[in-house]
Amino acid sequence: MAVDLSRTSLGYAKRKTEELGLRNIEYAQADILELMGIGRSFDVIQSAGVLHHMADPWAAWRALLTLLRPGGFMEIGLYSERARADFTAARRFIQDQGFGADPAGIRRARRAIIALTDESPIKHTILLQDFFSISQCRDLLFHVQEQQLTIPQIKSFLIETGLAFLGFQLDRRVLGQYAARFPQDRTMDDLDCWEVFEQENSRTFLAMYYFWVQKPA
Repeated sequence: MAVDLSRTSLGYAKRKTEELGLRNIEYAQADILELMGIGRSFDVIQSAGVLHHMADPWAAWRALLTLLRPGGFMEIGLYSERARADFTAARRFIQDQGFGADPAGIRRARRAIIALTDESPIKHTILLQDFFSISQCRDLLFHVQEQQLTIPQIKSFLIETGLAFLGFQLDRRVLGQYAARFPQDRTMDDLDCWEVFEQENSRTFLAMYYFWVQKPA
């Protein structure tokens, strides 16, 4: 089952899956906070890039947990406050300059950012390919609601809900660096160590915190 608030996004997803010959996917337009009454439960739930655009990410996450069966797995993607500091600065720059979120405004904002000196942290936003797409840049720098989170906040929520942290999804280079820094954490699931690692390597989660958790059986 694929759920989204946007009928346009669902329509695009349905068209693409039909092009691929996939027939085993249901589509539903819904607000995450209203999913508890659908009478369904799941072994695996994936939610990446969604919760941090809600007014209360934790309430939305709890709503999804009500649909997850005991022992089930969940993949979550959340924005890192530390990794997105440059993007926060870019959003303030855009607001101060009065650039609109329409295509013309986005193009003007991109030109202004590109024209900044390399010493400006705002210039780091051009390192993501999202910067060069109108729709993705709108999500990156013009989104009307964005919550940025921290590893300690995530850890606190996992303790509160009894979820087991299974690990971050990262490339081998980063995992190798972490293993060298914290050889005692052989399973790479110590969030206190990851907090220190992110402090020392602030761009580790530039895209998002991608990680898996498991609900108690």
